[in-house]
Amino acid sequence: MKRSAAALLLFLVFAPAAWGCPETSLGDLEDEVMCPVCGTSLGLATESPQAQRERLFIQELIDQCKSKDEIKTALVAEFGDQVLALPDDNGFDLAAYLIPLAILVGAGAAITIGVRRWRRRPSPAPAGSGASARESKRLDEDLARYDL
Repeated sequence: MKRSAAALLLFLVFAPAAWGCPETSLGDLEDEVMCPVCGTSLGLATESPQAQRERLFIQELIDQCKSKDEIKTALVAEFGDQVLALPDDNGFDLAAYLIPLAILVGAGAAITIGVRRWRRRPSPAPAGSGASARESKRLDEDLARYDL
């Protein structure tokens, strides 16, 4: 009974500090930042000393209860703009978002137009069902000539 009361007391003492920290983890940030030396995401850069230094820097900021945006700002200040995996959403970097979107919309429009044209095309008539009088007469003459 006394142990559970002590555990409850410890939980109540330390829980508010944990509630104040944003839920940020190293794994959550590794795919959003790059190793400036390797040029790959931090999650893939395992051997680089620079990547290890960057991981330690991020973990220190997480331990200081920094949010994800604060950590990214600190990483840019420490390592430069090339550390962010996602491009900015303004200026020339905006093209990284708009070009794939334009390709997706264009492909969807092309598929839609193609399907509509394909569905409008009349189906071919079965052989012999819509033959004209001239074609029927020619067929009869050919059959009579060969005695079939």
